[in-house]
Amino acid sequence: MQKEKSIKILVSYDQCMVAEGLDAILSKHKQFCLSSLRKNNINLHQIISTEQPDLLITEFSNISKRSINYLVQLHKTIPKLKILVISDVPPHEFLKSIIHSIDGYLIRSCSSEKLILAIEEIITNGKYICSKLIPILIEEDSQNNHEIELTEREKEILSQLFIAKDNSEIAETLNISQTTVRTHLKNIRNKFGDINQIQMMHYACNKSLHKDNCMPLCPNCRFFSKKVNN
Repeated sequence: MQKEKSIKILVSYDQCMVAEGLDAILSKHKQFCLSSLRKNNINLHQIISTEQPDLLITEFSNISKRSINYLVQLHKTIPKLKILVISDVPPHEFLKSIIHSIDGYLIRSCSSEKLILAIEEIITNGKYICSKLIPILIEEDSQNNHEIELTEREKEILSQLFIAKDNSEIAETLNISQTTVRTHLKNIRNKFGDINQIQMMHYACNKSLHKDNCMPLCPNCRFFSKKVNN
């Protein structure tokens, strides 16, 4: 039986404690290989060229114009490198400036389960954006979101995606295999395109696919209004 290829990850950081926490989390998962931990104040281009990671997880104490320029230039220089950013909630204009240059964004309050889920989504050619950032992006995206047709099973999986910890929990809830979940998620991502998670969340909100135990995506969500009125 062929051994599954490990995911090579390079971590760059501003705060040492955050980097050590990431190291501790990733070391618990055999599918991940942490190549190194590097401070953000050094030139990473040569290190990336030498280590050739599948994913760069970069932690910033805050998102600034300097970090925006760095991420945009890094994407232009090494377009195949997948980038997951961990930082605070950024201003709208900052997030808008980097959204097409990165593959994921988590805030520090996200759980370790969300970190693993984000990595898995990114590696399978998706994007993963923390749900707390969706209100920043959803208004603009709603103006461009075209009608997308999903099957009933795809709708069920989409409704679970934002409340489940991982694919195994979705599979258990819907009584299907994880392979089936991954196949449906791949089909869903293909239908939504580049910034698929943002569009997927807006679709779930607009089509009222939320369950009773799912928190609203934004204060203006129709689901949120219905819950308040009840």
